[in-house]
Amino acid sequence: MNIGCDIVENKRLENKNDAFIDLILTKNEKLEYQKKGLLYLCGRFAAKEAIMKAMPQTKNYHFLDFEILNTEDGIPYCVNQKNIRISISHEKKFTIAVVIIF
Repeated sequence: MNIGCDIVENKRLENKNDAFIDLILTKNEKLEYQKKGLLYLCGRFAAKEAIMKAMPQTKNYHFLDFEILNTEDGIPYCVNQKNIRISISHEKKFTIAVVIIF
């Protein structure tokens, strides 16, 4: 089992351009980002950073290797990695994500 954690200051991602967003979000994630805005982007960025910190270092991972959506109940999950659990929290200026890989 591996654990990863990442925290983002939300204003750091406020004015990111489309090229940056294309590096971070998959097509489905971009659709949600258009509806939900900055905090969604911050959450996905932090979660993907946390995943990459927790993954074995035998491979170079990229943000688009992981797609994180939400269940109908709002629980984030990694579409293409069933062995990952994700928690994302927002508090005023910051977003944090914790990941457990089992």
